[in-house]
Amino acid sequence: MLYSDMTKEQLRAEMKELQQKGQRAYDAQNWTEYEVYMTKWYLAKSYEIRDEVEIEIGRTYRIAEEYDRLTVTAIEGVMVWGVRQMTGETAAVPIAQLELHDEDGE
Repeated sequence: MLYSDMTKEQLRAEMKELQQKGQRAYDAQNWTEYEVYMTKWYLAKSYEIRDEVEIEIGRTYRIAEEYDRLTVTAIEGVMVWGVRQMTGETAAVPIAQLELHDEDGE
């Protein structure tokens, strides 16, 4: 079933399962598998919160699980597009992976 077709309860159950699988991968130091589960978790979370979150175009956000920030240039569904500060590259990130960051870097 697609995340877009799931109820919030189904999304929460999926996120719990993904978190458990991610923890097992982390404990086994299987970083690639861990990253896959975390990406899926952020996507499921994005569908859960999509109606409540407000993302501003032009604003800079921290990217959770990364040492980078993203300045948002567009929003498409549960994904935001923007420019990464560290590389200057355009990237897409699930909305749930964004954390508000103040202009002074705090």
